[in-house]
Amino acid sequence: MKLKITHSSLAIIVALLLLSAVIELCFSFEKKQFDSLNSKKNIDLQQKITNVVNEQINDMIVSLKILNFSLKSDNYSGKSFNLIAKKIIEENPSISELQFAPMGVITKTYPKCQQYSAIGHDLNHIKKRQKGVLLSMTNKKLTLIGPVRLIQNNRLAFILRLPIFDNNVNFKGFIIAISYIENIKNKLPLENCFYKIEGFNPDGEVLTIFNNMKINNSTVLNYLKVQVPNGEWSFTIQNENFNENNSYIIRYILYLSIVIYIYNREGKIKNNHNLIIDINETLYKASFTDELTMLPNRRYINHKLEVISKSITNQTHSIAMLDLDHFKMINDTYGHDIGDKVLIFFSNICLESIRSTDIISRWGGEEFILLMENTKTIHAEEICSRILHALSEHIFTFNNQTFSVTVSIGLSSFTLSDYQIDTVIKNIDNALYISKRTGRNKITVL
Repeated sequence: MKLKITHSSLAIIVALLLLSAVIELCFSFEKKQFDSLNSKKNIDLQQKITNVVNEQINDMIVSLKILNFSLKSDNYSGKSFNLIAKKIIEENPSISELQFAPMGVITKTYPKCQQYSAIGHDLNHIKKRQKGVLLSMTNKKLTLIGPVRLIQNNRLAFILRLPIFDNNVNFKGFIIAISYIENIKNKLPLENCFYKIEGFNPDGEVLTIFNNMKINNSTVLNYLKVQVPNGEWSFTIQNENFNENNSYIIRYILYLSIVIYIYNREGKIKNNHNLIIDINETLYKASFTDELTMLPNRRYINHKLEVISKSITNQTHSIAMLDLDHFKMINDTYGHDIGDKVLIFFSNICLESIRSTDIISRWGGEEFILLMENTKTIHAEEICSRILHALSEHIFTFNNQTFSVTVSIGLSSFTLSDYQIDTVIKNIDNALYISKRTGRNKITVL
């Protein structure tokens, strides 16, 4: 269906497009708020993670320094190691294991483990630990190693290694604190998050400390860095992306709704317009149509005569008035219903007898007007004769009663040069009067 957009529909389209713009602005504002909150959340999260990691490492550093002080007091003989290590771990449960390694060889561990013991490991000759050992000895500083997989039990842990020196000159060995990854992971404020932790250790490996992420198309990865002694840990936090699909879906629904609404609205407008045209056409026809015979009525024939009067040609036209004889007697004798049927039958006889260019109309009551354009008198009289004879030869039968009906006709011809409606009507009326007065069932030409 071909539609023409009306002004009102155009206004609706503009309004809906403005609404779409407002929705776009709302989504844009919501996304900015989302990004801003996400950024703030990441900053807060980074601060909390940094605090947890630093607190964990600082506690271990303090514990190592306490252990170092105690061992130094007995000239690093290691006699008091187990007693002091036990107290330190009881007070600092984040430490999983303490080790004492004179000259780099681990001789004591707490708690002791017979099956997976590190005792006897020479850190100076373990290839995986050489770089870290050398870094600690060279810098003479505490070094964080990890995350690494422990040689003794293959568990993932990070190692805090404190080098000890005699008068800060001669290397005496290491005091080592080990913390399993679970100790720190459980303290991180990431209970409901998907994340990954990666750490760098001096031995050259980048190991994943923890990873529970499930990457998908709606994932946004936020990267955080936390400084630790001699390095940093990388935190990758998985957040849900701002769902812009909602904006697209709403836009598509809105635009589709606009199209459907306008299409339906314009369709209804066009249907209503066509309905109005049909109604007007029906009313127009009704205003020019006789309700009983369905022939053109008096209004129509007058309109047609006015149209002819405006013609620029000077053709000869003929017009006749037809009046059923003794029609009042038919109504009085047989009833008005029979009279109406006679009028209808007469109308059909006229339609069958005239040409397609002729117009037969009901003038009123039992009177009819026959307009024959571009027709001279002789031809017009032939057409009227066909009507006259066809009616007179017909026998009407109603309720076992039979009767015949005749018609009187007054005929006149005219040209535009002498044409006046009143004069033409008066002529055929006079001619009809003569037919009636001189015996009926005849044609009189004036």
